Amino acid sequence: MTDWTPIIAIAEVVAAVAVVASLVYLALQVRQNTRSVRAATYDAMVRASGDFLLPIIQDASLARAFEQAVARWSDPSIDEERRTRVMYVLTQLFRSWENAFYQHRQGTLEDWLWKAWERVILSYFHQPGIQDWWQVRRGAYSQPFCEFLETSACPPHDIKTTEQLLTPKSRAVDPGEAAV
Repeated sequence: MTDWTPIIAIAEVVAAVAVVASLVYLALQVRQNTRSVRAATYDAMVRASGDFLLPIIQDASLARAFEQAVARWSDPSIDEERRTRVMYVLTQLFRSWENAFYQHRQGTLEDWLWKAWERVILSYFHQPGIQDWWQVRRGAYSQPFCEFLETSACPPHDIKTTEQLLTPKSRAVDPGEAAV
């Protein structure tokens, strides 16, 4: 009769090594999948931003109305048709930002990427025209997103709107430069 004990012990060691190798392989696959999901999520967010910007880039009148509405929603120079279009653009923009907020909360948007999005979101959210628009549109967004926005402070180094960047500031005359 053959003693199977050494053969069984070897088989158990081989099986244990195979299980460990399978677990290492699985961990590597999960890690790679996580990276792929994060990359696809960020790519989708960037594409959504492009989808938002395209109409504004292609239509100077809409771009101007957008900037005016951001500064002052009730600006009388924005006619009803353009204000309606801006409302749809803002709705799409904030929906995209709500998605970024959600992706960050779910862990698919990394902190260092979220921080950049957050600065842009809050810089626009705290503009006077957006504050007025928000009062009538806030119900279209999730409670957690509303709370995030409404309890936020304007970032100290806010990102300027296009209008703010392009509007020349009157240059104060330095007393040392005054003409004699």
